[in-house]
Amino acid sequence: MSKFEILSLLISTLAAVISCVSLVRTRKLAKEQIELEKVTAELSRLQIESIAEEKSNKTKPKFNVTLTKLGKSYNFYISNTGQGSAYNVDFDLIDCSDTPLSTRELQDMFPHQEMKPNSRIKLMAAIHMNSPRKYQAKLTWENEGGEKYEEIFWPTM
Repeated sequence: MSKFEILSLLISTLAAVISCVSLVRTRKLAKEQIELEKVTAELSRLQIESIAEEKSNKTKPKFNVTLTKLGKSYNFYISNTGQGSAYNVDFDLIDCSDTPLSTRELQDMFPHQEMKPNSRIKLMAAIHMNSPRKYQAKLTWENEGGEKYEEIFWPTM
């Protein structure tokens, strides 16, 4: 073999080695790219779920029940701090044999037809020395679609 043929063989062998290395690196990069696309797709799915949950939370009411003392009188406050309205809101004290609430006031106020966002209901409470310090209150309501919800609160003095 002549020098020219040997040189041609070396150059072509070198080109084949470079091509093989390039092929291996390209496959590795393609595999990483596919993994990255899977992660991006999963993140996109989670973000879409988060946006949908956020959107549904904007139409939901969020309630809070507190028992506060103002001067010498006590009041139960039922507040809607959410961004959605609640319908047919009802309020009950559970397992309370000596209720501090007026039966007439409860009958007049509840079920409350609609509680809009940032609204509240005030109920006078006749608290005395033998009254419990903690009450279990159940709040029930419906959303715009008529689905019923209930939540238990533990207001304390």
